[in-house]
Amino acid sequence: MTNALLISAWLWPLLLSGALGLLPDGRRSSVVDLGQGARPRLWILPAFGAVPGLLAGLLVPVGATLELPWLFLGTTLGLDAIGRVFLLFTSTLWLVAGVHAAWNFRDAVHGRRFGALFLLAMAGNLWLIVGQDLASFYLGFAMMGLSSYGLVIHDGTAFALRAGKVYLVMALLGEVTLFAALVLIALDAGSMNPTPDQLGSLSDLTIGLIIAGLAVKAGLVPLHLWLPLAHPAAPVPASAVLSGTMIKVALLGWLRFLPFGEAPLPFWGQLLTTAGLVTLFFALPIGLVQRDPKVVLAYSSIAKMGLMILALGLMLTEPTLAPAGAMAIALYAAHHALVKGGLFLGVGMRKHAPWQPWVMTGLAFLLLALAGLPFTGGAVVKYGVKPLLADANWTWIGTAVAVSTIATTLLMARFAWVIDRTESHPEPGWLWPGLAWLVLLALVLLFPFVLGKPAAWKVNALTVPVGLCIAALVAVIAWRRPAVTRPLVGLVPPGDLLALLMPIGRIAGRVGAVFLRRLRGLFGQAAALAGAILAPLDQPGGDSETWLRAWPIAGALWLVLAAGLALLLYLPEASA
Repeated sequence: MTNALLISAWLWPLLLSGALGLLPDGRRSSVVDLGQGARPRLWILPAFGAVPGLLAGLLVPVGATLELPWLFLGTTLGLDAIGRVFLLFTSTLWLVAGVHAAWNFRDAVHGRRFGALFLLAMAGNLWLIVGQDLASFYLGFAMMGLSSYGLVIHDGTAFALRAGKVYLVMALLGEVTLFAALVLIALDAGSMNPTPDQLGSLSDLTIGLIIAGLAVKAGLVPLHLWLPLAHPAAPVPASAVLSGTMIKVALLGWLRFLPFGEAPLPFWGQLLTTAGLVTLFFALPIGLVQRDPKVVLAYSSIAKMGLMILALGLMLTEPTLAPAGAMAIALYAAHHALVKGGLFLGVGMRKHAPWQPWVMTGLAFLLLALAGLPFTGGAVVKYGVKPLLADANWTWIGTAVAVSTIATTLLMARFAWVIDRTESHPEPGWLWPGLAWLVLLALVLLFPFVLGKPAAWKVNALTVPVGLCIAALVAVIAWRRPAVTRPLVGLVPPGDLLALLMPIGRIAGRVGAVFLRRLRGLFGQAAALAGAILAPLDQPGGDSETWLRAWPIAGALWLVLAAGLALLLYLPEASA
């Protein structure tokens, strides 16, 4: 059973993807007969893709492994404690998003294409979790990343195509860097399945490449450019898994392949800590001025990843923090994935589902959980990372994180403001997506009481209320004096740095065009000069060697040749 679950966790969605892409149309060909006249069609397959992965997370014991030496370079499947947490929340969110994808696209144009790519990305995401070797991680990562490009550009709009172009460039940049890093890990460790002791011998070049290769997927500033463009461009189910699960694979890769718990690495630790702080405080203010609710959530994801990267940096600086810190980060990632996936799916519910008062209530609960209100999962996971902050050499870092909690609360209030003004168009057929979303809400509700201690329930008792009070004050100002806040809205477009780089790129293009025109002119002048000099070599209608046979030239050549021969005859006699 264990072996079957480890294989089917990623192979099952891969097979379903092939079935959805290759078999006849689901409206004419049923897949399984469930009895009582129910004949589900192929469009429903995305709803079942993550079932084996969820069962594997629940039933496969920690420490179980399966060796497949015949697969690729030798594949090892298994689950450790961290991998189990990642597999559980990843498969859960893919399952809920799959239900939304199946029902959303059951009658849509290119719906089967979306479903096939959705399942392919799911297979890659689950494969890199259960695969313990370097090859499995990279192949799953590449499968997930490249198939997600099709999800981003699914709508085919100009905005989606531009977002897809940025996403593809950044994704390929990250994958090439990651491939180089994994090759160096295999060389440094001497194994495709390195142990923690072997990771302790990694070179600085290898560590730098593994950080850079996964930083793109994590949305680390300034490599975050694809996130605020891809999330609003992709359909809602794709946005949910892009933000909820796919960016978390960077955390899993770092936890697996960086030498946590070995010798301290102060340089790399401080670099990651600084990068996390910059990412955290860069994303929050930009998110506050966005108009699109999905863009607001995208910048929130960047900020939360910044906080988790900050914690990883502290673990690299102080190895004794690694055992507890790794599980704390895994639980933080789990809570963020469930809440953020629920919020993205809630955007779709807000636009298309009936029962709008209940939808808005569920969204409000998720917003408070993400802000970290006491007695929510956000407070519990914040309590888990507090030991990392308390032991940091930078004593002010706890204050910085508290300020970020207030800013996150403001960002969630901004999302509530925008989503409240989103027009709803209730449509039939949202029963199953609504029930799946309700299950996700129930998991978030139970999170603090199942996984948290009572001492953790009261975290953020001051910071979140302060943030709510500031948000209420800003809302009153925006309502009574809209001219004060209106100029700030849309001040920074999605993609921020990319929007800044575009004018610079246009200027550079114009300067380059002028330079190329002048360079072509210089080449033209040089070619004309060379033609004038060599014109005698190519007389029209004549022999190109005529000038060589002319008496003055031929005679001079013969004299030079004769003098050379005489010199050669003289040299042996002189030497004798």
